[in-house]
Amino acid sequence: MKQKSLMLVALLSAFAVFCQTAIAQEEFKPITVFVVRHAEKEDEPKQDPPLKKEGVARSQELARILAGANIKAIYTSQFARTKLTAEPLVAKSGATVTSLTLKPNPSNLRLISEESTAELINKIMQRPGESALVIGHSNWMPDVIRMLGGDTVPTIDEQKFDDLFIVTVYAKGKAKVVHLKYGA
Repeated sequence: MKQKSLMLVALLSAFAVFCQTAIAQEEFKPITVFVVRHAEKEDEPKQDPPLKKEGVARSQELARILAGANIKAIYTSQFARTKLTAEPLVAKSGATVTSLTLKPNPSNLRLISEESTAELINKIMQRPGESALVIGHSNWMPDVIRMLGGDTVPTIDEQKFDDLFIVTVYAKGKAKVVHLKYGA
């Protein structure tokens, strides 16, 4: 009898946890995150180059295709190429731009620290039910998508600037990723 009572308590506890999880998931408001790499950049100055004319054209195309996406927040790195890629959409939409100072990963200086990526993800997750744009770098975008819960995490070709990822975060740590191409 005691064993049946314990089993019943365990089943009821499991059911209660399931119900709480289901309610929490129902209350979650999906977040749409557009993730792109900065547009084509000049070769000089090496530290912080501006956009090439092709990059300016690509940033204008990005603004055209995302103009109706109701983007409320745009996140860039501290580098000019990401900020310049954002400018045309900011002018069209009036979205708020937040520039994050990306720190390198101490064990591999070519990668971005997990702390920097987590800072971005925390900011995005504070915008339930909204759309945001992240303009990043080829060595950062996969980590951003992974930390958002992306079901597929891409490898970004450093020679390509036309990738547009739409990441729909539908539950904490769970997201569907759609990969598109844009621009010429």
